[in-house]
Amino acid sequence: MTPVAQVDLAAAARANVARVITLLERPTVLALDQSAAELTVAIARVEELQAEFAGKQIDSSAKSVMIALRKDLWRAGRLLRNAWELRIGAAAQPEYTGKGEWGLPLSAVRWALKA
Repeated sequence: MTPVAQVDLAAAARANVARVITLLERPTVLALDQSAAELTVAIARVEELQAEFAGKQIDSSAKSVMIALRKDLWRAGRLLRNAWELRIGAAAQPEYTGKGEWGLPLSAVRWALKA
């Protein structure tokens, strides 16, 4: 993989993480689901980069993007923890149990969506 391709892949992973951050700034059940999908794509890209960088010197341009990606991932992780605490804490919405599992029967969900 060329250094330009490495930078592009890291930038694409950063874009996924940026979308996750945006979603988690207003955490809803839908936002959590969408952020999980975005994180899955970002993780796949980071794993590809890790395989590419294994035992090799990282190009300086790729290194700066990777440092920014690490900071973005840290922020996304913090937002995800806060969103999770919001969902399972004392003020949690009743659809999640203390273990973070879906707690309402589907019929109750349908009624809630119609209301």
